[in-house]
Amino acid sequence: MKIALDHFFILTDHGAPQADQVANIGIVEGARNSHPGQGTKNRRFFFSNSALELLYVDDPDEAGNGRGNRLNLLERYENPVASPFGLIVRNISESADVPFPGWQYCPDYFEEDQCFQVGENSDLLEEPLCICMPQNLNHPIKPNQPDNPLWSLTGLCISVPLPKPSLLLETIAKCIDIRLRLNEPHKLELKFNEEKCGRSLDFAPNLPLIVRW
Repeated sequence: MKIALDHFFILTDHGAPQADQVANIGIVEGARNSHPGQGTKNRRFFFSNSALELLYVDDPDEAGNGRGNRLNLLERYENPVASPFGLIVRNISESADVPFPGWQYCPDYFEEDQCFQVGENSDLLEEPLCICMPQNLNHPIKPNQPDNPLWSLTGLCISVPLPKPSLLLETIAKCIDIRLRLNEPHKLELKFNEEKCGRSLDFAPNLPLIVRW
């Protein structure tokens, strides 16, 4: 089965003030949205082939007790050893089979028959959440032009403080060309446009993110 990276997220402080730092390097911020039943909101950046979502817990009670409580987003934010990242993929094959073992999450903000497939490693907090988009999710006939059409993601490296990844994370990384860096603190490194400009910025300590373009 073939899968491709759809977008990815970083759990941030309330209101995602770190988004202002991302915008300062010339990336245009896109539309924001909220997630009823999940207790979260976001600030987003749309590229030509992916998107970065800065996700934050807006309602701790809903995050801990709502339909999305099994995602452990509140615990992931509060626990310093937990991964703040999520990798959201989509099935690009003709098969209707689920792309990896896990469980279904049918959020309040989707239609009743639309569910995410959440990877079985979701309780392993040191690893990023691995989620597949619903195959029956409605897409606009004419998609909107991305806010940053000249920014194309050409590399993604994610660090985990583990000597060996779970089989699920290892498998997903192979399918979508994500590079894993083991035995290192949580960090996300994004490369755009083959780094033709020769520029980079490390957003630490405010955000575990390095952008190279």
